[in-house]
Amino acid sequence: MTTKTNRLMSLLLAFAVMALLAIPTPAGIQAYAADSAVSQKIADLDEKIAASQEKIKENEAKKKEAQQNADTIQESVDLLQSQINAYNSKIDVLNSQISTLNKDLTSTQQKIAQTEADMAVQKEQIAATQSLYADRLRAMYVTGNVSNLEILLEADNFRDFLNRLEMLTRISKHDNEIIKTLQDEIAVFEQTEATLKQSEQKLVSDKEQIENSKAMQQEAKSQVVSAKSDLDSKVNTLQTYISGLDENSEELNNYIAKARAQQQAYMNQVNANLAVTASTGNGAYSGTFIWPVAASGTYVSSGYGSRWGTFHYGIDITGGGGNAPIVAAAAGRVTIASNTCSHNYGKNYNCGCNGGYGNYVVIDHGNGLLTYYGHMSRAIVSAGSYVQQGQTIGYMGSTGYSTGNHLHFEVRVNDGTSRSVAARNPMNYF
Repeated sequence: MTTKTNRLMSLLLAFAVMALLAIPTPAGIQAYAADSAVSQKIADLDEKIAASQEKIKENEAKKKEAQQNADTIQESVDLLQSQINAYNSKIDVLNSQISTLNKDLTSTQQKIAQTEADMAVQKEQIAATQSLYADRLRAMYVTGNVSNLEILLEADNFRDFLNRLEMLTRISKHDNEIIKTLQDEIAVFEQTEATLKQSEQKLVSDKEQIENSKAMQQEAKSQVVSAKSDLDSKVNTLQTYISGLDENSEELNNYIAKARAQQQAYMNQVNANLAVTASTGNGAYSGTFIWPVAASGTYVSSGYGSRWGTFHYGIDITGGGGNAPIVAAAAGRVTIASNTCSHNYGKNYNCGCNGGYGNYVVIDHGNGLLTYYGHMSRAIVSAGSYVQQGQTIGYMGSTGYSTGNHLHFEVRVNDGTSRSVAARNPMNYF
């Protein structure tokens, strides 16, 4: 067989393989239909997840506003509490003053009582002295000695006269001294009593004024306490509202986690279907890939390998205006073409669409070799179609887990195995 014949046979064989790739098998048709239904389920979950995330954002905004209101009210509450503390301090001082006045008042009243008791004793002594003096006069009258003159005239001699005169003088002086002393003591007691009662009146007046002042402070404090109670109630209401928002957000986050788990299950189903329809082999490719972005100025922004504590199973290509055409790196059959992600914007979180790929395309190039094109704004091919090398299959975007417009380009061999085993460095195929 000549060289021309061999070359012709090789070309015919290649066309036959390509034709086989272009015509889906019955199992493949079923898989594509199943993938379409599953993709719709994934898309439905994406919408619900997006709505839940939007609700969480609304909850956060409401929570922030409510917390700001609560903080503002709390400032007023703290100010009122300071006023209450000040009133309490004033009332404590007044209570201390009242206590001191009560002690002074009790002491003064006890002194008044003691003074009155002492005066009563002195008055009794004066009465007793006066009674004794009256008895002596009556005795003198009964015996006929009715006057001091008669007592003097009855003297036997001048010496006796002088003795009698001195005796009468001493008796009279003694009686007068006793009465005068008692009267002076009573006068002192009366003055003391008057002074003490005047002090008592002042103490009572001072106490009344302080109690009035205390009543005013308590009334003012009562108004502030009432105002603070109203504000405390508002703060509690806002905190209850915030707790409700937190609970709702937690429920939504739990739903999102479950929805993403369900999406992953759907993705596993898609991958299982892909394993059924995908080619198998050693992944060898006789030609070379072309650059999958049809625009100038593009570059690899993140390479294959370890990144941020994880492993990056492809390369990220960016530039080219941000919406550059994405082309097939090599000819092959489209096994997945998904447009279910609506989150075409930069984000620092995983929206969950298609496991983070967003809108993406998978092309089977035969011999177990597949290429992935992720984060597209949209795909323009459909599953089951055959594409030529360089044919536009979609446009660069930022759907899925993407911080900005770029293409995530990934190469796998025998995709039925785990990603870590199937992934290859794309740069080895250009």
